[in-house]
Amino acid sequence: MSATQFFQPEGLIGEACQRTGFSNAAVLPANAKLVVTAGQAGMDLGTGKLVVSSDAAQIEAAFDCVDASLKAAGVSDGLASAHKMVSYMIDCRNEPLMMEIWRRRYPNRRPTWTCIGVSNMCAQGMIVEIQGEAVLSY
Repeated sequence: MSATQFFQPEGLIGEACQRTGFSNAAVLPANAKLVVTAGQAGMDLGTGKLVVSSDAAQIEAAFDCVDASLKAAGVSDGLASAHKMVSYMIDCRNEPLMMEIWRRRYPNRRPTWTCIGVSNMCAQGMIVEIQGEAVLSY
């Protein structure tokens, strides 16, 4: 199976997106089997409790939960092979922090990404929820 291809428009917009950490379009291989996670809160995988020590720690934990969900569904590389991300944030001023964490963890991966600001989350103390999508590895 061929790999997912990522695209940026030419010029300043494409360059800015590339620096930030995401792509504007992705083309999946023919006959790809998709794995889509539910939105994942920043839960500690060991305790099952929401991580509230810092915004960065909760974002890291949310990435860990998306990664674990993709791997549980058979995506061997987990988040390292994601082609689409959607994030919901109480405070969109945390988006640069989230993208900084993403680039540190997956420096060569630029999935498509949508970040949505919301006024409330389903659990007290939740600041972010992240959903991922990847192609099932064969």
